[in-house]
Amino acid sequence: MLPFEFIVTGEPVSLQTNNRILLQTWKAKVRQAALDRLPAGASPTITPVMVIIAYYYKRQPPDLDNIIKPIIDGLNLVVYADDKQVTDLTVKRRNLKLLVNIQTIPSIIAQALANGELFVYVKIDVPPEPVELDK
Repeated sequence: MLPFEFIVTGEPVSLQTNNRILLQTWKAKVRQAALDRLPAGASPTITPVMVIIAYYYKRQPPDLDNIIKPIIDGLNLVVYADDKQVTDLTVKRRNLKLLVNIQTIPSIIAQALANGELFVYVKIDVPPEPVELDK
């Protein structure tokens, strides 16, 4: 099943929001976007995973650290059995107005850009081999 990637349209909801209904709705939207792209009969992986999240925005976005948890939680029991399996995480945000070199992007991102909406790109993959950090 891995690598696995999908797009969630719209603006991500911050973990810090006071609107719990909005937060739960966003998690459900993430979950459904993943389910819509999963191959038929796929079950959640039980192995470690790497997650890449890229938020494409037009106006000032929420803090990156606050959009991670709702996305990761939304994928529990869908893509992976438990979010404790996430060993590597890369999070990016890109201003749609400032994109210049889009020739080497994945086709799924190119399609989302063509739609002109805000979106979050999510990719789950096998993590790299663990290495010691430089001291």
